[in-house]
Amino acid sequence: MGRPLFPNPLLNLRRYMLSMLRWILISALALLLVACGSTPKRASSTAGVASPTVKRPLQSQTALPDRVAFYQKDRRWAHEQLGRSDGTLGADGCLVTATSMALVNLGFKTDPSDLNRRLTQADSFTPRGWLIWDGIRKVTDGQAKARFYKSVDAGLINQCIVDGYYPLVQFYLPNGRSHWAVILDRSSQGYRMRDPLRHAEQPLIFPHGADKFRALRCVGLA
Repeated sequence: MGRPLFPNPLLNLRRYMLSMLRWILISALALLLVACGSTPKRASSTAGVASPTVKRPLQSQTALPDRVAFYQKDRRWAHEQLGRSDGTLGADGCLVTATSMALVNLGFKTDPSDLNRRLTQADSFTPRGWLIWDGIRKVTDGQAKARFYKSVDAGLINQCIVDGYYPLVQFYLPNGRSHWAVILDRSSQGYRMRDPLRHAEQPLIFPHGADKFRALRCVGLA
């Protein structure tokens, strides 16, 4: 007997429910990954531990300086423990790596290993390895801070750039993992960014709009 012209509706419903369940599970796992997580609220803080020499960026910028490119899987720090969690910088340190690039571009002397150590000493990670955003203020002795946003749109990203703040954006990789990168500016092709997972000499192009980002934090001078 050949295939029926009209499929069984109960079979289609079952396939649809299984597909939806699979999508929900993948999304939930992505949200729970400590790889590049962050806390949803700013925490109380104490005195900072870093004392860099910084210069305030020019106002009304349309592109931010691009002075450094860090790779989270760099052999110099990939094996290091992320905070006091079970993760490592190589596997789970995209947010720390992206943040360290923003701070270096702002004039601070640091790298992923150094920033990870300072944030750990300042108790600025959760036990799961999520960054507590007020830790930026702590480890820079109040000279830098992070702006926290409840939503993401092109206007907020652009305003951060104009103010001299580096937008750190969260999005999902094709494998469903949560990931963070730092934006430098936007071209006609998309957002130019430094991706901690890509070892590239030049900034990469994110060929999508702000609607693909799931979270936004901006790091700049206080």
